[in-house]
Amino acid sequence: MAQDDKRRLMEMIEKLISTRSVTGEENRLMDFLEKYLLDIGLKVERENINSRYNLFAYRGRARYLIATHVDTVPPWGFRKAFKPKFRDERIFGRGAIDTKGQIASLLVALENTDAPCAIAFFVDEERDAKGSEEFTPKWKFDGALVLEPTDFKICTRQAGSIEIFVETKGKMAHGATPERGKSAIDVFIELYKDLKSLEHIKKRPADFSESGVNLGWIRGGRDCQLVADYCRGEIDIPIFPGDDVEVIKREIDRVLTHYGAAAKVKIFDEPVEISRDEKVVKLLERAVSGIRKTEHAGMPAWTDAANLIEKGIPSVIFGAGDLSLAHTERESIAVDDLLDLCRILKRFIELSGMESGQLL
Repeated sequence: MAQDDKRRLMEMIEKLISTRSVTGEENRLMDFLEKYLLDIGLKVERENINSRYNLFAYRGRARYLIATHVDTVPPWGFRKAFKPKFRDERIFGRGAIDTKGQIASLLVALENTDAPCAIAFFVDEERDAKGSEEFTPKWKFDGALVLEPTDFKICTRQAGSIEIFVETKGKMAHGATPERGKSAIDVFIELYKDLKSLEHIKKRPADFSESGVNLGWIRGGRDCQLVADYCRGEIDIPIFPGDDVEVIKREIDRVLTHYGAAAKVKIFDEPVEISRDEKVVKLLERAVSGIRKTEHAGMPAWTDAANLIEKGIPSVIFGAGDLSLAHTERESIAVDDLLDLCRILKRFIELSGMESGQLL
């Protein structure tokens, strides 16, 4: 990539990160994107989502959609999260990976080609996914590329999950005589250990080797001088493509019953997958070839691909950056990765334009 493209990328991601777009606050960033896309010659349409809106931008009539979300999670302990920092050839800030780095690469790629394209920017992915859920395709697409941090792995399989609120009960006793009571915190910890050892977790597919059960938060007890009589927390349990969901639900119920826990399902998402032989996958493989080494992998997190697949659009998940850094106070991405992604996206757009028979 030319130095000019690197400069444009740096300018773009600085602007994107600086424009706060925590879920529910996306409109200011959408306003910027709308103007930018119009300025480079795309047609742009809004799709209202209550007080917010998706953007659909296009040039010609591309058969393949490129989609991502514009919202981010809150700072969650990330100091000055919306003031991007450049250090050691990396960009730090909330959304650097998820997904403002992806957006920056896409925008610069769009500057560098006149090929037909179709782009969707969604709101609300980090909360209820209303953006992609309510998205109405303007025409029939043969496939979609959903931009998310996959470290350049091509993901045709996405894990689902069951997120549950759990409460355990104990028996109070003076903190100096813990054996006379029953700690609800101890009960919760044992319950959590059993959920982490569910059979489908131990036998998880190789392409989901880093996926597992996560205890997101836990609160319990009243004072150090009292045995805890309650403990509450939220636990996320992944479900992998091919798993028998009903069997997993029964196993979870068995564990909860064993510990006398009360539970409420907060989120349930089915796993999804598409064939590696889908045209959009083959097109992406061609676009990546010679720029980055890649492999097929599973996406352990929920993405908008699930809603697009539900709409009949075969969707593959791909992008730059290490997913494990997303949502953290260390969120950052390498500039060279964004440059490579920019090249890949330009090639993908041009190859899909040829597929459409409309390369300008």
